[in-house]
Amino acid sequence: MTGTIAELLDDAAATRPGDGLLIDVDGRVLTVAEVARLSAAATRWLADRGVRPGMTVAWQLPSHSAAAVLMLALARTATVQAPVLHLYRQREVQAALEIATADVLIVDESTVANTPPGIPVVELPDDFLEVLQRIPGDIAVAGTRSPDDAHWIYFTSGSTGQPKGVRHTDATLLAAARGFTAHLGLGDHAREVGTITFPIAHIGGMVYLACALIAGLPVLMVPKVDAARLPHLLAEHRVTVTGGSTAFYQMLLSAQLASGQSEPLIPTLRMLIGGGAPCPPELHQKVRTHMGVPVVHAYGMTEAPMICVSEATDTTEQQSHSCGRPIPGTSVRIGATGEIELCGANLTPGYLDAEQWSKVTTPDGWFRTGDRGHLRPDGRIVITGRIKDLIIRKGENISPDEIENELLAHPLIDEVAVIGQPDAERGEMVCAVVRRSPGRREVTLGEVCEFLDQRGLMKQKWPERLVVVDEFPLTGLGKVAKNELAEQITGGSR
Repeated sequence: MTGTIAELLDDAAATRPGDGLLIDVDGRVLTVAEVARLSAAATRWLADRGVRPGMTVAWQLPSHSAAAVLMLALARTATVQAPVLHLYRQREVQAALEIATADVLIVDESTVANTPPGIPVVELPDDFLEVLQRIPGDIAVAGTRSPDDAHWIYFTSGSTGQPKGVRHTDATLLAAARGFTAHLGLGDHAREVGTITFPIAHIGGMVYLACALIAGLPVLMVPKVDAARLPHLLAEHRVTVTGGSTAFYQMLLSAQLASGQSEPLIPTLRMLIGGGAPCPPELHQKVRTHMGVPVVHAYGMTEAPMICVSEATDTTEQQSHSCGRPIPGTSVRIGATGEIELCGANLTPGYLDAEQWSKVTTPDGWFRTGDRGHLRPDGRIVITGRIKDLIIRKGENISPDEIENELLAHPLIDEVAVIGQPDAERGEMVCAVVRRSPGRREVTLGEVCEFLDQRGLMKQKWPERLVVVDEFPLTGLGKVAKNELAEQITGGSR
């Protein structure tokens, strides 16, 4: 087993240098050897711009080849890298940088506007890869790292909307990648082609790249998903494996149905893969019926990517009604309250805030996920709900508290509760429920979204639905009974 991500890349470059690794949407292909060479050159480029061993380097970039090369370059150095989702706007970027105590932020022209004040910034040029190609060969890579050192920081939503800094090592990420590759049988197909259609700064970005190196397959980098163009793009590049979230499956299914064709829009596709949100059995069935491929879903989180993964060889029932079995090196158990607990090689060594970590671990060191579920007799896991009060919209965790706190500043809102509601396209939609205020007109959904835009919240956090009620149902402690509220408002919308 290769120890570090850089060693995995260099081993692949030595054994199959001419194999493709990164494919841009315009058709440009970078081989494994070229990616290894460019990532090594990028370490000198970064050093020339003041990046030094021991620094924490945050970056915010879309899912293009330059971002992948930069990420692999930082993985060669003795820095800590903190990827930030390119969807984040300035306030979310600033929160992430403060939690990571970042020394520098790397952006490109598409994300430079999100830069908060007071942080040194390095902007990638448009021709970053061409610049790296002109750097002389035989690059001496600065810094050394152990596979067990926490050189990665990822961010996850907390119950108050303030993200948690989740530490990872090369070893934890590679454990997830090896398990994912093995369960899915990635690379078994003669001409396997994968994709990264989700934000590469998500923890899945590095895991998927590692899968590509382990399985020996190229990945198509898609910086912006265009629903109308996506099926053609995937067909053009003869993609065999793609996915990301339940919303992504739904997008491709909708395109297939809208086409009116019985023939698949992506003839080479052999399965959809991903996770991040529940995938209903009905969606499994529709994808099989209309697209002719299975959905091979997984269960994971920022703290422990790829916990349980369905297998390509699973039955239709197993794939449709479970999230698969734990990957090698991971153990799952159900606690006394029905909460899923886990330990294993893919688990984070902890949060940046040690007190936060102590609150979610058991006395014997198992991580409490905040999810409820049960293990089937065949060893597969079923997720039945969440203990955490989070909305999962298109695979992203959204904190109701954060949105509620912002909306309470609106002049037409005195009381508000934000809840998630099931939605076929998004997994869950964001619904704002406002209590009617005597003597004032009702606020509109458009006004709510405009207000949140002005407050700097990214669009993914804006409500898709607004409901106005006379009273909120309350618990015995005087808190809004959100489960009861959700049942009450099912139906009418504004």
